[in-house]
Amino acid sequence: MNLNILDLLPNEIMECWKEIQDPAVIHNERMALYANDSFLELFGINRLEELNSREMGEFISPWSPFHVRAGMREAMGRRRDGDNMDVMVVTSPLTAKDGLLYSTILQDIGQQKSWEEKVLQGERLAAMGKLAGEIAHEINNPLGGILLYANLLKDDICHDSVALENISKIVKLATRCRIIAKGLLNFGRTPSQSCMTVDLNQVIREMFSLLEDHKMFRDVDVRMDLQADLPHIMADKGQMEQAMLNLMVNAGEAMDGEGVMTIRSYSLRAERRVCVAVQDTGPGVDDEIKTRIFEPFFSTKPFGKGTGLGLSITYGIVQRHRGRITVEDAPGGGAIFMITLPADI
Repeated sequence: MNLNILDLLPNEIMECWKEIQDPAVIHNERMALYANDSFLELFGINRLEELNSREMGEFISPWSPFHVRAGMREAMGRRRDGDNMDVMVVTSPLTAKDGLLYSTILQDIGQQKSWEEKVLQGERLAAMGKLAGEIAHEINNPLGGILLYANLLKDDICHDSVALENISKIVKLATRCRIIAKGLLNFGRTPSQSCMTVDLNQVIREMFSLLEDHKMFRDVDVRMDLQADLPHIMADKGQMEQAMLNLMVNAGEAMDGEGVMTIRSYSLRAERRVCVAVQDTGPGVDDEIKTRIFEPFFSTKPFGKGTGLGLSITYGIVQRHRGRITVEDAPGGGAIFMITLPADI
């Protein structure tokens, strides 16, 4: 159908329709007939004439050519370049001279949905943090009792007894469980009041000094690019040490003991923020994993190789310090974990 579509609608309808700023198209049950510039731009159409004989299903999915669904709904928009986008679709009937036509207005809601997903993820993590704290509190006391009686048994048993080694293993494993429980409590804990001036560069160097002789880092090329005049922050130093340690261990495990780990620190003075980035040359993080990587107990490591708590605890620490932690793909492969903290906490 040609542009005579304009002659099929009353002037007052067309005048109102032309005032629409959002992408909009006039169509029948199946074919697109006329569209505004916003619609053409959104779908990569150069000229209005190119719209002729194009089916609505090429632009919006799902689309039924047998029953036009009036009202508001979410759908998927299909760009000419093959990319898809989330759109809100509002379809209304138009009374034309030769029958019934329809007007459909679209709104790109991709950014809105992304924001909603982040809010839901934050709420989910907050709920899981609370649950994790409650679980840790419940198991902490029994673990204390196990350690107490195990150590009493050690004192009662002769040093040359075979049972002594088994009891030592019980103490070691129970102690590890208490460390895990402490991490869970920290994850769900309210903000700490033990804040002090912290030099993140110093924290990074001290934490790596604890790891540099570990077999995990013997074949890892560690590169540090730390801003010399990095502003100090007000923070709980112990928690900052835990966060930096977790990111380094995570990078080492991702590379399986071989690769390059780069640690950068720098400031965004205009925003009064301090940033630390830990980059590895491991396999990277898949998009579907990125949305869950900071959840408690979520781990991509084989069973028995990790608790799935390191990154979730780090997330909780950063949140308590009014900061932000993100993960993104590194150029050439691997992942970059970025912590951003306000310099005036």
